[in-house]
Amino acid sequence: MYKGIVFFDYDGTLVDESAKIYRPTEMTLKTTEQLRENGYLIMLATGRAKCYVPDTGIKFDGVIASNGAYAELNGDIIYNNTVKYEYVKELVDRADELKYTYVLENQDLCYTNGFHNKHFMDTLKFFDINERNFRPVEEIDRLRANKMFLTYESDDVFDAVSREFRGKFVLGKHRTNMSCDCDPVGNTKGCGITKIIEFAGVPAENTYAIGDGINDLDMMKNVSHGIAMGSHAKALENVCGYITGTVSDEGITNAMKHYRLI
Repeated sequence: MYKGIVFFDYDGTLVDESAKIYRPTEMTLKTTEQLRENGYLIMLATGRAKCYVPDTGIKFDGVIASNGAYAELNGDIIYNNTVKYEYVKELVDRADELKYTYVLENQDLCYTNGFHNKHFMDTLKFFDINERNFRPVEEIDRLRANKMFLTYESDDVFDAVSREFRGKFVLGKHRTNMSCDCDPVGNTKGCGITKIIEFAGVPAENTYAIGDGINDLDMMKNVSHGIAMGSHAKALENVCGYITGTVSDEGITNAMKHYRLI
């Protein structure tokens, strides 16, 4: 039914907050529509929870959210993995002592202890995240999450949290902000991508992924063609087959032309 699949990271790929590009460019919109017309599934693959991805103007066929813990295609939930309750509780209980703020990511609504923390609120503004998708953690009936998102005000805090939760969580630093993804060990974008590829039944050789961050490493490992944006984490160079331009340079369109998908 489908010729192939293209997986798109969000932050640093479809948009670039550092360059104040908060929505996909007009050329990117045209490129994704042309991909669809050419028979490719268009998938968002983001570290964000589904609820705080802004309207991009792109007609995605599905989404992989929370770094692969959640995946849906054409409105059907294909995969929905949650963190062990005791791990979530420990992370919540240690927040004041270790001095971090957290978000418990669920796909319809997220919960946080950060509403009174200036750095956390500034982080939401930096990433153009609307706070209406977040509620105080006291309002959740039972601690649960697909993934966590942390902010902190020094690398010492990041290092302390990494040591404290070694073996339970993997912390992936964001390249442009004092914040990080906090994933249970084993959770990566590759998990959701594998489920989608199997469900859609597309030829493995016709799978593509484009991204910029360390959380895109396993995404690229699980497709045949990995593409790194012009500004990217160095580790991606070990797994990608092509390095394109930045968002400002219309990197997505150039990459799709390179592979002759458009």
